[in-house]
Amino acid sequence: MPHPAGDGVFSSPMATTLRELKLWQEAVALAGDVSRAARTAARREIKVLTDRLILAGCAIPEAVADAHGRYDPRDQQQTYRAARRALLVLETDLAIARQSELLSAPVLAQLSTRTTAVGRLLSGYLAYLERQIDAADASRAALTPSSPSISPRSDADQAPSFAPTSLLDPDAPAASAVFVEP
Repeated sequence: MPHPAGDGVFSSPMATTLRELKLWQEAVALAGDVSRAARTAARREIKVLTDRLILAGCAIPEAVADAHGRYDPRDQQQTYRAARRALLVLETDLAIARQSELLSAPVLAQLSTRTTAVGRLLSGYLAYLERQIDAADASRAALTPSSPSISPRSDADQAPSFAPTSLLDPDAPAASAVFVEP
């Protein structure tokens, strides 16, 4: 099956366009391979399974495109995780196709190789985003002032918890003065 993505395994996650994103290229190639394989195996009695294969294959590059369009690393991380879940669904559907002898062994081997490559790229992007999020959290924590430390004061610095009224109000009658020791 043709491989339009090139020879490199991992390009920078900061591709300027979606078409430059190696993960997207691989995911689109996987979806194309799955669609071709399912279309050749399509028969009326197994249409539901072949449709599921095609939909599962297409869900991966769609999720990657959605993640690429997000600007917040946490949003990207969640969407790349959705792509990983879609990949797991595709792998499950391929396992069902293998058990039902829907696809030939060589076709399944090629699809398995492609799903492994996409899975590796997804893991790489998720690890990259995790490092980016951790670095942002660390820099945010460094910029956040820590809680003020309370230094112990001497007894001379501490005011009594209840000062005598006569000390607070010099015009108050002496009889109303109450002093409670701390």
